[in-house]
Amino acid sequence: MHKDKVVELARSLAAEGFLCSESVLLAISNWLEIKSEIIPRIATGFGAGIGGSGSVCGAISGGIMALGLKFGRDSPKKQEKKPYWFANELLQRFEKEFGSTICRELTGCDFTTQTGRKKYADEKLWETKCRQIIESATSMVFDLISENLLRE
Repeated sequence: MHKDKVVELARSLAAEGFLCSESVLLAISNWLEIKSEIIPRIATGFGAGIGGSGSVCGAISGGIMALGLKFGRDSPKKQEKKPYWFANELLQRFEKEFGSTICRELTGCDFTTQTGRKKYADEKLWETKCRQIIESATSMVFDLISENLLRE
């Protein structure tokens, strides 16, 4: 599957109502042909910056889980690369593109307040901001996997 198709899948999943974290994880797991009853359930709590707290962007969390599907460990034995290199690489790329990895900074909304949630809804930030972030995060994850498969 080509990257544009994977990004389009993430976009359509978000349009269906899946959260940022779920959309990225589902799109990448579909591309990797990994099916599990826990996908997307495992990503649900990471939406809106982890449980609506506005912390780490849910698209990043979903992306890190998706990268873990490909590069995560099955045992604690030593590896050449640090076991979490992929998470760090995604964070760096994301921050370079967006200037932050924090949901409340990316959206300008504090989801823990009625005012913040109202601003998010009134400004339609899900459509105008978050879906773009979902698409970019999915693209970054696709690139990280593709780049590292070429090195194997």
